[in-house]
Amino acid sequence: MANKKITELTELTSPAGADLFAIVDDTDTTTKKVTVTNLMTLAPQGDLEAANNLSDLNDAATARTNLGLGTAATSASTDFSPAFFNIVSETTTARTLSDSDNGKVIVCSNSSSVTITVPSGLTSGFNCKFVQSGTGKVTLVGSGATVQAYNPSGADPYNSTAGQYASIKLIPTGSNAYVVFGEVGPGPFANAWAVSLDGTNDIISCGNVTTINSATNLTTSVWFNADSIASQPVLVSGEGSSSNNYWIQIYNSTSVRYHNNGNTDTITIPTLSTGTWYNFTAVQSGTSLSFYVDGSLQGTATVSAVGSGWGTSYTIGRWSAGPYNYFDGYVDEIALWTSALDSTNVSEIASSAPIDLSTNSLNGNYDQSSSLVNWWRMGDNNNGTGTTVTDNAGSNDGVLLNGAAFSSTTTP
Repeated sequence: MANKKITELTELTSPAGADLFAIVDDTDTTTKKVTVTNLMTLAPQGDLEAANNLSDLNDAATARTNLGLGTAATSASTDFSPAFFNIVSETTTARTLSDSDNGKVIVCSNSSSVTITVPSGLTSGFNCKFVQSGTGKVTLVGSGATVQAYNPSGADPYNSTAGQYASIKLIPTGSNAYVVFGEVGPGPFANAWAVSLDGTNDIISCGNVTTINSATNLTTSVWFNADSIASQPVLVSGEGSSSNNYWIQIYNSTSVRYHNNGNTDTITIPTLSTGTWYNFTAVQSGTSLSFYVDGSLQGTATVSAVGSGWGTSYTIGRWSAGPYNYFDGYVDEIALWTSALDSTNVSEIASSAPIDLSTNSLNGNYDQSSSLVNWWRMGDNNNGTGTTVTDNAGSNDGVLLNGAAFSSTTTP
């Protein structure tokens, strides 16, 4: 046979174990043989054998073995979710986060609002997600930690879920600092403040409430809690002149007076008690008056038409025309509508103290928020500080005068 280069040799299609090729032992320069069997023996885990290589895909255990995964791979779970998240079912209305919640998905199923408190000192990079699976909003608040949220002009911070099945995420932005991200909305409606009046000279002055000066219809809703009812206190009053004004007065423990353009109508009501919250709602439709206590109709009357200047001097806590009839106690959530609310609307407002009058977040049937023109929340827009009582619906902010002050004694 003529000499050939190794690359010119014909390939052996199926080598037998005894087939060999020569190799020179570099230790003694002796020419020796190496067989295919030698090579297979030296190969790790016998991967050169056809029975053990990956061409045998029908045998999953063999394939895993030859990938080097061993028996652990054959028994490992195919559920990889714990490596990425851990679902927690939250059924209460309050939860304070801890480091063990890091990276978790917290699913809140309560029908009442759920408050999630973010404390200080959580591990660096802490984050987790929240899902509102129930009807109760999920709200994130900081306690020692700062929780920032989208805050459109004039609105409450959007630090809550937008509704059922919405999800939000707590994202770290620094040490003890976070932002709320996702399907967010304003928090659940809450009432933390009222105003205390001493019955001597305390009032809230709201200036010229022009929204009611030419109204054909008018609804006035007042929440109050009296310390004394002996002095015939006036709850609210609006005056354009001595003969063109209106006011709502507690005449005695069993009657109330509605003064309209110089005429006074007295309506019998259930016996009032001091230290108890009540809702008075007066609905005037043209010359027809309906008066409600806690959502229940107490009486009707025929009155003069709504005056053209009723709101020139609008006062909460006394009749604006005289230095008397001061109210002694607490007032809260006072609102005016330039429409005549129906009995269903009045009942809804009185039975949900307080109700979010502008968005109707608590009552699905309430349909008069579009005619809400003034709404004094008595400190809830001001965090109970200062002397300004923000008008949540209009532009007539009230001013606390003569010692009137915010109080945490609020409607039930």
